[in-house]
Amino acid sequence: MRRGYWVHEILNQYVQKTPPGLTLYLLWAAISLVPEKDREPMYPMHTLVNEAVNATHLDAKLGFAKGLINAVLRRVLRNEHLYQEISEEKNPSYPEWWIRKLRYAYPEQFTKIIASSKEKPPLTLRLNQREIGGDTLKQEYITKLKESGLSIQAVRAVSNQALPNALELLNPVPVHQIPGFFDGVCSVQDAGAQLAAYLLSPSKGSRVLDACAAPGGKSAQLLEQFDINLDALEIDPARATRIEENFARLKLSGGQVLVGDAANPQTWFKGEPYDFILADVPCSASGIVRRHPDIPYLRQEADIQALQITQRKILTALWGLLKPGGRLLYVTCSVFPDEGESQAKWWLNAMPNAVRLGAPGQLLPNQHHDGFFYALFEKAKD
Repeated sequence: MRRGYWVHEILNQYVQKTPPGLTLYLLWAAISLVPEKDREPMYPMHTLVNEAVNATHLDAKLGFAKGLINAVLRRVLRNEHLYQEISEEKNPSYPEWWIRKLRYAYPEQFTKIIASSKEKPPLTLRLNQREIGGDTLKQEYITKLKESGLSIQAVRAVSNQALPNALELLNPVPVHQIPGFFDGVCSVQDAGAQLAAYLLSPSKGSRVLDACAAPGGKSAQLLEQFDINLDALEIDPARATRIEENFARLKLSGGQVLVGDAANPQTWFKGEPYDFILADVPCSASGIVRRHPDIPYLRQEADIQALQITQRKILTALWGLLKPGGRLLYVTCSVFPDEGESQAKWWLNAMPNAVRLGAPGQLLPNQHHDGFFYALFEKAKD
């Protein structure tokens, strides 16, 4: 899917008539495995052709396609000028409107943003300081990781915010190969996402709401780092269960899971206002496409405006639940200003009692973290 638009352009040029159903998908899958420019192939080229042809035997409807698939793949692979004729740089896997928005918002960083979406995302751990707090226990755990054959490096800071509990695995592995994971010693959480708890920084004993909380990474981090009373709100009961499972695995107390709509507090809010609110609201997820390459295929340009409206409804509803002097952290995993700086400016104009405090603003994806937006607001006292 990361190479989908490039594959589409190849098929346009190498196949006169769009093949039906399964034949098209099989060609698509095979061509996506053609090695990228200047990179080692994943498979020997003869293997790629043979296995694609062999796959036609798996379905009776594909018998006619054997010759077509063999011919198209061999023509593609024989073309020594393929990457000059059909450039991946000129056919990135985004719809036209997506590219237009990125280029307009980030004319200087546009190329890097597109390139980063094709790279493997980092796998970053967040150490549970309730379980291994203190330098000695942390060092013992780091030693255990290394003894297990894992290469790691500390993520010192993101946007000048120190992240003392962040470790990046240089060679990602499944979680069952990470020592102590199922014992609650650590969680997988992007370094950019780990900023949230530090930016909100709730005081001891305060009431905290994590709206739109599933799967619970930020809620868990808040409970690991602060002695607070936390409500983790999620509209989907199944996803709410995942939050409870995370709390149990990490052996955390002080948090309860609520099922409800953040935009309609009357169905779940009991009347006692919050000191701190984390509003990690629904968005396009344009900052995490390297983890979820299907996102650009699922979004329409009109979705951005609809999501913007949804965010404003949620923020307005949550603001009414915040105590005077309390703080709200607005978070999205987006790189579109419509779901970032534009929303923050709208909020300041819409809410005369909102004061904007220091926060990183827009984080663009790089080799160490995904794309996020952070804006912190304080509710002025009467």
